[in-house]
Amino acid sequence: MKSLSFVFVASFLFLTASCNPANDSDQLILNEDIKQVIFFSDEDDYNHEASYYDAIIELKKQYPNEFKNMVVIPTSNAKKYYGLLEVEEFPAILILQRDQVLASVNGTVTKDQIIEPLSAVLNGD
Repeated sequence: MKSLSFVFVASFLFLTASCNPANDSDQLILNEDIKQVIFFSDEDDYNHEASYYDAIIELKKQYPNEFKNMVVIPTSNAKKYYGLLEVEEFPAILILQRDQVLASVNGTVTKDQIIEPLSAVLNGD
């Protein structure tokens, strides 16, 4: 009888050890009613992001409401969003509304190359 209870407990521990609870913090939660700004940041190489930071600062001055809910996604979490959000390389910034990418800029570009398409979309309320 003792060995039967040991086998039962060992089996229970073995089966529950492989259970992995879902981590909801990894889910990208967006407000579909607004134009959502999403910034994909490469935390390993900040040097390539200087023009993005400059553009974000300038755009935030012009469009404070649109940038107050900006979502920053580090490269470690970004791979699952490549296909969904049409991201080709890092760094990247895009504007999304109702599951549609309205503007997207990625890779090594100048501040003006970032501001121009994003401003065009943000002005087009």
